[in-house]
Amino acid sequence: MDVRLIQVAYHLGHERTGMGLGPVRYLEAGAAGELTHRGHTVHVEEVRLEGQASDEVGAVFELNRRLAGVVRQAVADGAFPLVLAGNCSSSLGILAGLAEPDIGIVWFDAHGDFNTPETTRSGFFDGMALAVATGRCWRELAASVPGFTAVGEERVLLVAARDLDPAERRLLESSAVTRVARAAELEAALQRLAGSARGVYLHLDLDALDPEDGRANAYAAAGGFSLAELEAAIGAVRKRFALRGAALTAYDPAADASGRACRAGMRLMQAIVAEDA
Repeated sequence: MDVRLIQVAYHLGHERTGMGLGPVRYLEAGAAGELTHRGHTVHVEEVRLEGQASDEVGAVFELNRRLAGVVRQAVADGAFPLVLAGNCSSSLGILAGLAEPDIGIVWFDAHGDFNTPETTRSGFFDGMALAVATGRCWRELAASVPGFTAVGEERVLLVAARDLDPAERRLLESSAVTRVARAAELEAALQRLAGSARGVYLHLDLDALDPEDGRANAYAAAGGFSLAELEAAIGAVRKRFALRGAALTAYDPAADASGRACRAGMRLMQAIVAEDA
């Protein structure tokens, strides 16, 4: 497989440290070489934004405009776009670059990322990423990302989410998003999704992983999927759907003293691009 490994370099605000360093650590740990060793043709590309916006929201959308173009070119070149990003909001640029009608989303995350400006307690934009992707909020700015179209909630699976704000939980309960709490529930949910989606964008926030198998970041919560369960879940998605693109997000090397989360992320990258599903 021709893999376009896209590093999102976002050096504003909290991304100067923490999760913003996750993509760098993966590459330093040999992510490109591991994929090449497994028979893939790998090209690494960087999407960079540094000091060019005065606020977080403006920076997020400018970054996604750039990312959309890189993903679009990868698809045109026949490459699979695999994005390494600190922030979950990179999903907007990826979806815009894929620009596929009726695409589905399988979103692995400890959190719902379904807050809106009216429900958020922290104001943290990444906590709204899935809500933006489904057209719940920030519609005008999302429309400024070339190729972006909101994904219908009925075509979204939210997997492994267990740490939700109260108002966010109520939004999810009233939405058409399908929640999958346990690995045993995934196959039935994928079967239902196949009735409305063609290809799929796979979003993997590393804190979907249970901290017992590696602490991805400071927001990690107990009760997540084991590494084996995540690998099997990715395989199940690949078996049923054409995987159009994927992202591995929210890894903070500072939270991973043992290096287990980094190693887990490397294995999950390999599962995403495996050709024997």
